[in-house]
Amino acid sequence: MMKIYPQQIICKHCDSLYTRKSVRPGEAAYCPRCRAVLYRGSWLSLEQWFALTLTAALFFIIANVFPVLEIGFHGQSQAATLWQTAMALAHSYASPLAIPVALLMIVCPCLQILLLGWVLFHACRKKAAPGFASAMRLLAGLAPWSMAEVALLSILIAAIKLSGLVEITTGPGTWALLGLCLLLPVINHQDFQPLWTLKTLRGYRP
Repeated sequence: MMKIYPQQIICKHCDSLYTRKSVRPGEAAYCPRCRAVLYRGSWLSLEQWFALTLTAALFFIIANVFPVLEIGFHGQSQAATLWQTAMALAHSYASPLAIPVALLMIVCPCLQILLLGWVLFHACRKKAAPGFASAMRLLAGLAPWSMAEVALLSILIAAIKLSGLVEITTGPGTWALLGLCLLLPVINHQDFQPLWTLKTLRGYRP
């Protein structure tokens, strides 16, 4: 039987153990030993957090359904979505990069949004989601691998380099990707402690 102690926090830098204390929104708690940031007070309620996660999901869908770039040349045009861009890479000389690119720019952000939405949906109903602990562990593992901003930067660089040769038009997918890049850090870097507290109220069964 595993117990959860949501009021305890370990410094990631020096492994010191502390008891959580309440902080105001925007304020931070620091480790007295190494001065690293332990956690920050959240500006968002669970409902607001969930609403932003749904907005990120909408941006993600738009970025993968609508074109991110449209290239025109001699009266002909070709548009591509984010997913089609990854597929085109699979059929080029850089095909070994297709799978990592698809994972980092599409699969990982998608999983993050789905898992966080699942957990927050149940949290807003004042209960822990089924598979809560597994979802939280997977979210923590995915955090360093979600790189939607790299996709946006790559698209902008390609557009700038090709603008002198062909006609480049940014599509709705580019703006949706920009919105996604702004929202993902917000929803993924909130304090998860209230969610773990909710889990302890229901007990824990590994």
